[in-house]
Amino acid sequence: MLALSASVFVFLALLLGAIGIRQLSPGRTAFERRIQALRAQPGPAREALILRQISAIPALRSFLSNNNWEVRTRLDLERANLHLRVGEYLLARIFLAALLAFLGLLVIGVRAEGLLLAIPLGGLGFMVPALYVALRKRRRLQAIQGQLVETVTLIANAVRSGFAFLQGVQAAARQMTPPISDELDHLLQDINLGVGAEQALQDMSHRVGSQDLDIVITAIIIQRSTGGNLSEILDNVAETMRERERIQGEINTLTAEKRLTGNILSVYPAILAALLFLIQPDMMSLLWTESAGVVLLVIIGVLQAIGFVVIRRIVAIDI
Repeated sequence: MLALSASVFVFLALLLGAIGIRQLSPGRTAFERRIQALRAQPGPAREALILRQISAIPALRSFLSNNNWEVRTRLDLERANLHLRVGEYLLARIFLAALLAFLGLLVIGVRAEGLLLAIPLGGLGFMVPALYVALRKRRRLQAIQGQLVETVTLIANAVRSGFAFLQGVQAAARQMTPPISDELDHLLQDINLGVGAEQALQDMSHRVGSQDLDIVITAIIIQRSTGGNLSEILDNVAETMRERERIQGEINTLTAEKRLTGNILSVYPAILAALLFLIQPDMMSLLWTESAGVVLLVIIGVLQAIGFVVIRRIVAIDI
């Protein structure tokens, strides 16, 4: 009977989730697809248009508008290269939180211990998609920064050979691989659609979120305003980024031992608990069969997560 109830719940949750995604993310009309294809200039008007498309629920739309959550989330999804609407992403987080919370109630039962386990599981389910987006965003940013020096060098060589700046960008976009080539193509498409070169560069900087790219774009914008040898400026910027990468590599080498120690301390309790469960399963089963054990598990999980984050923050030295 319990398994049947769980199956019915999962089916209804999937059905309601699909309906909710459809309601929050209605199909685009031809006009909306045309606007997306033309990539209208960013600004308050575009953000307001996207905000009106998030949801048909006025309260949710008002909350997102007042907290600027939608704009930040849309930017995070774009930086992570995830082709999701904000409504789809939000519903995925809510659905996963509800599913894990229900699984907690299903395992323990609808009583105080079950609720005590369902709440952190629901919070974990709500945060997992956000952690996944943050991971993809960080990896994509690292990939772009790893390609940036070579890209700047290619543009500088093209300008030195007599090409215009945009022709140099186009040549670099053809020779480089994603994700930097995608961003350069995006930049060229924005300029071809009528966006000013400086505005398109600033939009690219905002879209990528890289400090090194900010330096490059700032140097280009200043050169376009005051004049100067663009190829020499780009060479100097590329050399500065190479030096920063060298210093960052030395810092990573010096902190490698501490990072390894932090990782070992983070997984050591879980490994020890697994070994104890193999040796004394009756004793360890008290952690999820007794209310006090469930409370201890929750506290241990929270403290372990806090310790892991603190250790990572301590050894993360940026220059």
